[in-house]
Amino acid sequence: MTRRILAWLAEQDLVCPNCGAVNKVRVDYEQGVIVCTECGTVIREGIVDLGPEWRRPESSRAFVGASGTELGDVERGVVKISDKLRALRLKRAAKPITSASERLEIDMREFYDSLRELLGIPRAIIDEAVALYKKAYEMGFRSPRREGYAAALYFAVKRHGVGAVTYRSLVEKAGLDRGAFMSAYMEFLRYMAQAGEKMPKVDPRVYIPRIVSALGLDGELGAQVQRIAAHLLSYIIRSPRIRNGRKPQVLAAVAVYFACFISGIEVTQKDVARAAESTETPIRDLLNELADLLYIELYV
Repeated sequence: MTRRILAWLAEQDLVCPNCGAVNKVRVDYEQGVIVCTECGTVIREGIVDLGPEWRRPESSRAFVGASGTELGDVERGVVKISDKLRALRLKRAAKPITSASERLEIDMREFYDSLRELLGIPRAIIDEAVALYKKAYEMGFRSPRREGYAAALYFAVKRHGVGAVTYRSLVEKAGLDRGAFMSAYMEFLRYMAQAGEKMPKVDPRVYIPRIVSALGLDGELGAQVQRIAAHLLSYIIRSPRIRNGRKPQVLAAVAVYFACFISGIEVTQKDVARAAESTETPIRDLLNELADLLYIELYV
């Protein structure tokens, strides 16, 4: 009710028929009644305001927006959970950034989140990469932003032996310059060594399933190739002269190549190199070196 009701009340002497109180009343606008404030008796009913209805303009309302997305509704829990999560993310994003460190972490996580689904990287490794980059940054690491972020992520991935993420896949998915990324990674390695962080040493065996799958070998045959390749690789990496200085995926590719030969599967060096995301030259060199060291006996 608006001011017309209030003006009408000012001209009346309202006496409660129950307790006799004079003008001790309040107006219940929703019920359209006048109630005695002393005893609660309803003195008049059916009060209607015939004046114009006044409403606040849309622009003055708080939390104006599409239904189910107002932050006020979100906090009261009256919207769907999907809309609630989306609105809360918007609310966090609207929060002012208070420090350079917070701004840096937000930027890093945006970059990593864009790659996490593409490369299948666990969130725990993302968190570790953020912590490692911040540590290097505090020590003076200043490589280009995207290449530096990728270097920290590659370090964390290799340290945990995630064979699905290779140098080439990371560079291609992130759209990085290869030379700039390698420079950033080598510099990041130096800072990690100074910080006393454990350097990543990837077991070549983690690449075997990925290479076998990329060759299109599955089922019983694929399992057989993986089993033979794992045994051969255990023998190959016993020699420091052979192992040192070679990429783990190259060692795994050579083991898979020999395993395919033993299993009677015809694959070329080019096929294996492509499956391992490598080139033919290091694989060919290692195959030539191992030709005189491996003795493979076939039973027909």
